[in-house]
Amino acid sequence: MPGGKHGMTRRGERRHGVLLGSLASLAVIAMYARGVYLPHIRYDDFDFLTTSRTWEGALQNLWRPMNDHAMPMCRLAAALLMQGVSRQSAIPMAAQAQGPLAVLLGMWLLYLFVRRELGHPFYGVLAMTLWGVTTSYIQAVTWYSASFFILSLDTFLLGLLSAQAWRRSNRWYHLLLCAVWCGLAPGWFGGGILAGAWCALYLLPIFGEGSGSDRRHSAGSRWFTRQWLLGILPAATPLAGSAAFLAMSLPSTANRIIHATHYGGKTVFEAFHPVDGLVNTVRTLADNQILGAFGIPRSVVFSWPTALAIFGGLAVAAALWWRLAPARRLLVLGLAIVLASDVLTYSARADWSYVRSVHNWSRYHLFPHLGLVLFVIGGMPWLEGKLFALDPSGALSRRQATALGIVIAIALALHLPRGLRSPRYFPEQIGVLTRVEQKDSACRTHRISAVTAREALGFLQFPFGYDGENAWDFLRGSPQPRPMTVDEARRLLVP
Repeated sequence: MPGGKHGMTRRGERRHGVLLGSLASLAVIAMYARGVYLPHIRYDDFDFLTTSRTWEGALQNLWRPMNDHAMPMCRLAAALLMQGVSRQSAIPMAAQAQGPLAVLLGMWLLYLFVRRELGHPFYGVLAMTLWGVTTSYIQAVTWYSASFFILSLDTFLLGLLSAQAWRRSNRWYHLLLCAVWCGLAPGWFGGGILAGAWCALYLLPIFGEGSGSDRRHSAGSRWFTRQWLLGILPAATPLAGSAAFLAMSLPSTANRIIHATHYGGKTVFEAFHPVDGLVNTVRTLADNQILGAFGIPRSVVFSWPTALAIFGGLAVAAALWWRLAPARRLLVLGLAIVLASDVLTYSARADWSYVRSVHNWSRYHLFPHLGLVLFVIGGMPWLEGKLFALDPSGALSRRQATALGIVIAIALALHLPRGLRSPRYFPEQIGVLTRVEQKDSACRTHRISAVTAREALGFLQFPFGYDGENAWDFLRGSPQPRPMTVDEARRLLVP
C-alpha cells in the first residue's frame, strides 16, 4: 500500500506525534516572537498593502506583476489583512505574523504528508522539525513580501497531499484537487510554477515501492505497456494546473514580466543564464543551504575550488544514501526540488552579483531546504531494524519520543540566536503610522475622503521604504465623505 509498510496508524496512537509536533511548533514561535512583538514592514510590502487597501484596489491590481512575478494571491491576501486590521499602527504586527504562521501551517502539512508516505508519525515529526525549526530561510519568515514564498510552498504541499491521496484511493477528485493547488501555487510566487512538475514526478509509476501497479510497471521491455501509459495520465494532471495558471496570467502580465525594470533594460530571456545558474547552485549548496541547516549563516562565501570540493563530498554522500534507501520516491522528489529551485533562481538572477547580493537572499533557500529534508527523511527507513524499531501501530516508544524531543531542542538551540537577532526594529515606523491613524480618525470625524486628505497633507516619507513612498497612502478616509475642497480639508487636518 502507498502509505508504507506499517499501514494506517490508529487515531488514538498518534497522540505522541501530535504532542511532539506541537512542541516543534512552540520552538518556531519562540524563534520569531521578538520579530512579531517588535514588527516592521519594508520595501515591497508598501506596494502590496497600499494598493490592496480596499477590495476594489486589490482586484484592480490583481494581475499587476511585482518585478517578474505575477502574484494575484498576494494581492488578495494583502486586502484581507488590510480589511482585518482596523488601525494603521497595527499593520506591521499583522504583516509580521504572517511568516511564522505560514511556517506552522507548512510544518503540519509536511507532517501529514511524510507520516502517510512512510507510515509512521516518527518520520512526520522529524520532517516537520528539520524543515520548520530553522533559520535557513529566515528572510522568508521575517519579511512580509517574502512570506508569500512560504504560502506558495504550503499550497504545493496541499497539492502533494492530494496526489498522495490519489495514490492511496484512486479517487479522481483528489487528482482534480491536486491540479487546483498546483494552479494556485504560482499565484503566491513565480517559483510555484514548478509545483505541477514536482507533483507529476511524485505520481510517476517508475518507483519500486508503493502500490502493486508501481511494481508491475518497472523499466524494460514493458515500459510502454498499456498499463504504464494509464499510469502516466494521472501524473500529467498536476501539469494542467500549472498550464491553467499560465494561460490565465500571461495575456495580462507577459509583456511587463519580460521587460521587468530590475533587469536594467534587458528582457527576462536575455538576463537568464543557465550556466551561471548551475555554478551558483553548486556555490549556494556549499555556502548556505547545508551550513544554514545547522544554523551557521555565512557572511563570506567559499572560494570556487572549496565550494566545488564541498559539493563533491555532498554528491558522494547523496549517492551512498541513494544506494542504501529502500524506497526512492521521496529522494527523487527532494533532489528535484533542490536542483530545479536553485538552478531556476540563480539563472534568473545571474545579473546580480552572487557575492555581494544573491548570496545573502535566504528567501531563495526555502524550497531547497524542503528538498533536502525530503531527501534525508526518504532514506531513513533503511535504518529501521538497525538503529531503531518502530511500532507498526504508530505508537512512539519513550526512547523515540525522547530522541525527537532532543532533536527539537538542538534545532532550537542552533537557530534561536539568529532568530532573535532578526529583523531589526524601526520604532519610527510605528510613530509615523500612528500619525496616519490620527489623521484617519480626523477624516472620519470631518467626513473627508482619502483622496482629498492626501492632497491636503502632502508628502510624508514612509520609514524603511523606497524613496518616494508616501505614508499618507495608508489613509483610508471617511467611508461617507462629503464634498470638500483641498484647502478646507487642510484647515481641518493641519491646525
